[in-house]
Amino acid sequence: MKILLALCLFFTALFPHAAPAAAAPVPAPLLLPASGQPVSASGHLQMLRDATGRLGPDAALAAPGWRTLPGAVSAGYTQDAVWLRLDVTRAAGSPDEWVVRFSNAVLDDVRLYRWDAAGHWVLQEAGADVARGNWPIDARQVVFPLRLQADTPQRWLVRLHSKKAMSTELTLLPSDAFDNASRREYLYYGLQFGSYLLLILFHIFFWRMTREAHSGWYLLYVLTNATTEALTIAIPQQIFTMPNWLSDPMLGVSMAMSIAVGARFSTLQLELPALYPRFSRVVVGLTAAAALCGALLVLHGDYAAGVLVVQMTALPLIVLFIALASWLALRGHRPAHAFLFIFGIFYAGVVISFLRNMAIVPPNFWTNHAATLGAFVHMMLMSLRLNRRYAELRRAKDRAQAEAVSAVRALNERLEEQVALRTVALRQEIGRRAVLEGELRAALEVETRTREEQQDFVAMVSHEFHTPLAIINTTAQQIARNTDAPREKTLQRCQNLREASGRMTALVDEYLSADRMETSAATFRPLPCDLPALLTAVLAEWPPGRIEASVQALPASAVVDASLLRVALRNLLSNADRHAPQALAIRVQAGTLEDGRVQIAVSNEGEPLPADEIPRLFQKYFRGRIAQHKPGAGLGLYLVQRIAELHGGQVILASAGNNGTISFALRLPV
Repeated sequence: MKILLALCLFFTALFPHAAPAAAAPVPAPLLLPASGQPVSASGHLQMLRDATGRLGPDAALAAPGWRTLPGAVSAGYTQDAVWLRLDVTRAAGSPDEWVVRFSNAVLDDVRLYRWDAAGHWVLQEAGADVARGNWPIDARQVVFPLRLQADTPQRWLVRLHSKKAMSTELTLLPSDAFDNASRREYLYYGLQFGSYLLLILFHIFFWRMTREAHSGWYLLYVLTNATTEALTIAIPQQIFTMPNWLSDPMLGVSMAMSIAVGARFSTLQLELPALYPRFSRVVVGLTAAAALCGALLVLHGDYAAGVLVVQMTALPLIVLFIALASWLALRGHRPAHAFLFIFGIFYAGVVISFLRNMAIVPPNFWTNHAATLGAFVHMMLMSLRLNRRYAELRRAKDRAQAEAVSAVRALNERLEEQVALRTVALRQEIGRRAVLEGELRAALEVETRTREEQQDFVAMVSHEFHTPLAIINTTAQQIARNTDAPREKTLQRCQNLREASGRMTALVDEYLSADRMETSAATFRPLPCDLPALLTAVLAEWPPGRIEASVQALPASAVVDASLLRVALRNLLSNADRHAPQALAIRVQAGTLEDGRVQIAVSNEGEPLPADEIPRLFQKYFRGRIAQHKPGAGLGLYLVQRIAELHGGQVILASAGNNGTISFALRLPV
C-alpha cells in the first residue's frame, strides 16, 4: 500500500490539479510557428460550462463565466456542454494546411466553429455520435483539417459534449506531421495488440494443454483488458465503423467484465482460495455483483453512472489487494512479493487514469496512456510469471514421478510376479504399436502417392496452359502485324483465339469444379429442373453433326443440381470428343430405365482401354496412356463420379472398347 500511495503522490505532484483560474489573465494567442512543429493548445484555452447545452456560438461567445485553463481540458464526468475559446495566428512561412487533434478518442460530440471571410460561422463536426462517414478525416480520434491564412488572427470556438470523461488535449499539427504521427501511432498500436494476440494464442494453447485454472483465468483477463484498451482508444470503432450505440455498451460491459475477472485472477495469484476460501468467495462475489450492476446501468443507457460504479469498485479493490499482499509479504508469503511488483505497475496506471477522468490530474501523454502502458507491462510480466510457475510445477511433477518410480522399483523387488504381468502388457503394447506402425506405413504410402499425383497434375496443368497461351500470343501478334489481312484469314485467327481460350476455360472449369467437389456438402443445391431442356442446351454447345442424340421418355422435371449436372454432362462429352475420331460422331442415348432411373449414355469409337487402367479411370488426376498426348486435366471422369454420388446415382463404364466402342453411362434417380 505504501508503494501505491507513493506512486499516487508522485504523479499528483508531477501533474498538479487544474484549480479554477477565474482571476487568471486572458491567455496569449496560440502562434503556429514557421518551423511547422506541432503545438499544444494547453495554456491558451478558455472554458465555459453550458449547463443547458442550448447555447449557440454567438451566445456562448457573449456569455459570462469564461475562465482560463492553465492546461488541457479536464472536467470529469459531466452532463454540461463545454465551450472552449482559442485564438490562433499562423506565422508567415509556416505550412498553410494544419489539423487540430483531440487526444480523447471516445468523445461523443465535438464541434469546431470558425469565422469565414464573410463573417459567418463555419462548422466542422465529428465524435462518436456522428457517423464516421461524415467525419472530416477518417481517424480513430477527432481530427479537423484547417487551411489558415498567414498573419491573420482567428478566434475558434469548440463545443464538447460527452457522457464519458470530459478530458482531452488539443494539439495542432501540419498535415504532413499528422500523417507521419498517425503512421507511427498505428505501428505502435499494431505492435501492442500484436503482442496481446500472441499472448492470447499462446495461452489458448497453454490452457488447452494443461487445463490449469490460472492459465484459463489469465486468458480471460488478457482478453477483457485488451478489449477494453482497444475500445478506449477507438481502434475497433474506426476499423468497423462502429456506431456509438454499440461501442459505448461494449466498452462499459468490457470494463465491468475486466474488474470481475481481475478480482478472481488476483485472488488466484495471491493463493487466497487456499489461504482464506470464504474471504476469497466474498470478495469475488461482491465484485461480480458490482460489475453486473455497472454493466446493467451502461446497457440501460446511463453510461457515466455505470462506469463510475465500476471504477469506484476497482479503487477499493486495488487498495484491498495491495494491503493484503503487503501483509502476506511481511509474513513470508512468496506469491505476494511477485504480486506487489507485477500488479503494482498495473494498479498505478489505473489510479492515474481514474484521477485524470475525475479531473484531479490534467490529461497529457503520460496520464492518457498510463493505464495502457501499465497494463501492457503488467501483461508481459504476468505471462513470464505464469510460465515460471508452470516450470516449477513441472519440476515438482518430475520429482514426484521420480519418487514414484523408486517406489515402483522397490515394490517390484518384493513382488516378482508383477514382472510377468508387466511383460505380458508390454508384449500387447508392442503388438498394438506394430499394428499402428503398419497403419502409418500404409498412410505414408497413400500420402506419397497423392503427392506424386499432385506433382504430375501441376506439371500437366502448366504444360496445358502454355500451349493455348502460346497460340493466343502468336495469333494476336499476327493480327497486330497484319491488320489489313484478308477477312477469311482474320476470321480463322479469331477462331484460333476462341479455341485456345475455350481450352483454357475448360481447364480452369475442371479445376475449380474439383475444388467445389471437396466441399460438396455446402454447395449441393438440388432444385426442380427441366431435364430435357438441360440436355438439349448442353448438346447445343457442340458443332452441328459432332453429336448424334437419341432422347426417349425423359421425365419433364427432375430434382437435381442443374449447374453440377451440366458440368458432368460436359465432361462426359468432352472426354468422348477428345478420344473420338473427328470424322465419326459421338452418340448420346438418354432414356428412363425400368427401375425409374434416368440413364444418359455417351459413346464414341476408339481404341480399347488397357485392362490395368480401367480400375483407375475415375481416380482424381489419373490420365491413361492413350490420353498422355491429348489435352485434359485428369479430372473429368472424377468430377462425373462425384456429381453422380451427390445425386445418389452412379457412373459406369458400359463398354471398354473391345467391340470398337467406348461407352460411359450416367444413371440418376429422379
